[in-house]
Order: sequence, then C-alpha cells, then structure tokens
Amino acid sequence: MYKKQVLKNGLTVLKVPVRGARSVLVDVFIKVGSRQESPRINGISHFLEHLFFKGSAKYPTAQDLSHALDEIGAEYNANTGKEHTQYYIKAAKKHLPFVFNVLTDMLLHPVFDKAEIEREKGVIIEEINMYQDTPMRHVEDVLEEVMWPDQSLGRNIAGTKEVIKKISRQDILDYVETFYQPENMVFSVAGAYDEEVLDTLIKEFWSKLQNKQFPKWKKALEKQVAPAMRIEAKKTEQMHLALGFRSYDYNHPDYIPQLILATILGGGMSSRLFSEIRERRGLAYYIKASSSNYQDTGLFVIQAGVRQGSLNDSVKVIAQELKKIKTEAVPGRELKKAKEYIKGTLTLSLEDSESLLGWYLEQIAFRKRVLEPEQAFEEIDEVTAEDVARVAQDIFQNKKLNLAIVGAGKVVEIRKLLAL
Repeated sequence: MYKKQVLKNGLTVLKVPVRGARSVLVDVFIKVGSRQESPRINGISHFLEHLFFKGSAKYPTAQDLSHALDEIGAEYNANTGKEHTQYYIKAAKKHLPFVFNVLTDMLLHPVFDKAEIEREKGVIIEEINMYQDTPMRHVEDVLEEVMWPDQSLGRNIAGTKEVIKKISRQDILDYVETFYQPENMVFSVAGAYDEEVLDTLIKEFWSKLQNKQFPKWKKALEKQVAPAMRIEAKKTEQMHLALGFRSYDYNHPDYIPQLILATILGGGMSSRLFSEIRERRGLAYYIKASSSNYQDTGLFVIQAGVRQGSLNDSVKVIAQELKKIKTEAVPGRELKKAKEYIKGTLTLSLEDSESLLGWYLEQIAFRKRVLEPEQAFEEIDEVTAEDVARVAQDIFQNKKLNLAIVGAGKVVEIRKLLAL
C-alpha cells in the first residue's frame, strides 16, 4: 500500500514499501518535459537528464559521481518524456542514506560545468543520430510531428542537432530555476527502507526548499479535420509504418477500454494484427498496437516493420481489421483473453520495485485518482464487447488518422487503402 504526503512547500512525497525487498529505489520525478520547451531550447529537458550526472558539490565530476555509485553496486539512470523528467538510484537497502544524499546533491547542487556542457553536446548529437538511424524508433517521432505540427507536443524529445549546439549554460540555469520547483516534483522511495530515517532525510534536505511559481503547460491544439501523412525516404531493408489516431488523455473514462482494444488488435502473439499480418501472410517481423496518453490528449498507434513491396498489402489488412472491430462484436472468449493478458502482464511487471513505483508515480503525477492494481483489475473485468466497439468507432475515424512511413520503397495508393 502506497503512502502519499504533500509538504508545506508543495513537494509530493510518495512511499511504496515492497515486502521482502532487499533493495531501495530513490527517485525524483519532475513534471516537466519537452512539451514545455520553446523551439529555441527544444531538447533541454533531455539535455538536463545527462547533465545532472556530470557533477555536484560533493562529487565535482562525472567520474567522482559514477565511482561513488559503482563502489556500492548501484543502478542509476534517468529518462525524459513529453511531460516529465526522472532521475533514480537503486541500491542495497543499507545504502539508503548514501543514495539519498547523492541524488539530493546531484539535483540541488549541480555543477553544470561549462566545458562539460559543451562536451556533452557531442554525446547528445550522437544520440540523435542513433535514433534517426533506428527506423523503428524514428517513425514514432515522425508520427508525432505529423499529429501535432508546429507545437511543442509534436517536437522531438531529444531536440535537433542545430538547437542543441546553441543551448547555453545560462539557458540551463534558467530552465532549472523555472521548472524544478517543489510543487512540480514527486520525491519517491520504493522497496525496503526505514521510514523514520527517510522522513528525517526528507525533512533535512527537501522540506526547506522554497517554492516559486512556474509556467503551466499549454493544451495541445487539436485542429485536424482530415487524414495526414508524411513519408520520410531512407535507405532501409524494411518499410516502417506508424498509423496513429487521436485518442484519450490520462483521465478519460474510456482509458481502460482503449487498453483492451489495443490488446485485441496488437497486444500479443495471438492478437489479430500479429496473426493476420505476420503469421498468416508473413508480411512483417513486428507489428503492435498501443496507446499513449498525455494530460490533455493521447494517441492510439499501430506500428509495423514490413518487407519491401508489402506496404500496401499490410496497410490494406490493417484497415480491414479496424473496420471489423468497429462493426463486429468481439467474441466473449477473445475479450476474456485480452483482459487476462493485461492483468497477467501487469502482475508480472509489478513484482519489480521500479515498475511498482512507476504504477503509482504516473497516477500520482497525472491522474485524478489512484487505483490499486486490484481495483484496476475490477475495472478491466467490467469492460464489455459493446464498450470495445464504441471506443473503436470513436477512435478509428478518418479525421483522426495520421500515417508516418520511413523507408526506401515506393509508396502508392496508400490514402485509398486507408479509408475507414
């Protein structure tokens, strides 16, 4: 059972004990990501993910920091999304005070050495190159650019090489000063820990921070009225496609039926799209369906890597399956299988302290209510075949349709094949 506390300065503290755990995970989650960035500093949230590990007051260099954590066998990393930036350290439970102090020093007293900033720009640029050279990953970025053009939500999380080169140390200081405020953070601990020790540490280092007002995120402009498509020519062995539909935000009442819809279509090796496109026709190696959610919008994505010359056939089959699930009720056995698939995969993932913390953290940060896993299972079981059809009819509309393609093959008559 989780515990949530909001300190006087606005900082949210989340505690997730894990019975039988021998490790502790200390995590700081900031509710700011690439959608809060202006075009001039696009990529700065992700840049900071790197820079906070490059030195602090007690550990002035990246090597000092990494040596200190490697000496105790800790795991440490960070990640950035459109609406968050997250930092964590995981170690044996006896090291709680140490990892707490290291992460605190990193985030509250970073060095941001100018030479290190300039050097790390090269690393970021190579990371951008790597993503662009990975079509399976790159096609997702292209899709979001198509869905939200000329908006921060559609821009790449890592930024562009041209922008990264121009970001200054002052830009970094200003951004941290603006958004890294207690009220915009969730400080979390999961696993095995002494709560009294933890409370003392939080009181000493985090409760005294002064909170300042920070800009709120701007809602996405949803102005699409017709299908949109972008084709990026690139020398590849496969054609990679991402078919995306505007869908739901975190708190939409059809959030769970949407998950079941995605599972039926492309959530496993017995799903409809996997069976039809890979198993029966051999057109693709991978094909999947999933949903992503933001605070004010979302997207439902079908993604595949198909062999050269089979793009049209693959798109035709996908369109047929979307039409079918809109008009024909999902059989009871198939619906039950999808529900059990979701519950089973979730149960397995929640045995890990990082996944368990993530379960509560996402809800604490972005949802109006927090569901325990058992409550979520009950809501999954309540979804009917009529709910699935209704959600499919709502999402799979031409006016909400977007297609991104990355590859070297010819693309013809795609628009005709996609008419839903």
